Amino acid sequence: MTILYLHGLMSSNQSDKIDWLKENHDVINPLLKYSAHSKSIFTDLKVLCEQNAVALIIGSSMGGFLGFHLSNTLNIPSLLFNPALVTKSEFKPKVTAVNNTSVLHTIIFGRYDDVVIPAETLQFLKDNTTNFAHSFEQTGHRTPYAIFKKHVTLLELSNNLL
Repeated sequence: MTILYLHGLMSSNQSDKIDWLKENHDVINPLLKYSAHSKSIFTDLKVLCEQNAVALIIGSSMGGFLGFHLSNTLNIPSLLFNPALVTKSEFKPKVTAVNNTSVLHTIIFGRYDDVVIPAETLQFLKDNTTNFAHSFEQTGHRTPYAIFKKHVTLLELSNNLL
């Protein structure tokens, strides 16, 4: 399975999480330069998904924002950690917003996240009649490796992707 991994605004495209994903999957993990490419990043990622038959989009924070909109546009399931769907930022990329109620977004919130406020994101998802499942972890904004691994594995098992 090919996975597109989208890191957050202050993160990198290299990590233990990505190394672990690459043990069992083809992973595309571009370095996202949010400030320099905010106008073209969405279109560039859309083309990348189409050219590589991406089957799952995983995103964190600002990468979760991009992943949500790519997922809706391309009808690809997503696994999003603290997606910045409502959070304001001067670096927020321009996206094409598509209402898609058939694609499933699995969303993991850090209960103590003070960067992306879970209640605001949940309200956004409900207001936009989004097809989503969510859970909370006892974390803040950053997602620890063990929590990441747990939710990827649960998603794989629930979809018979192993």
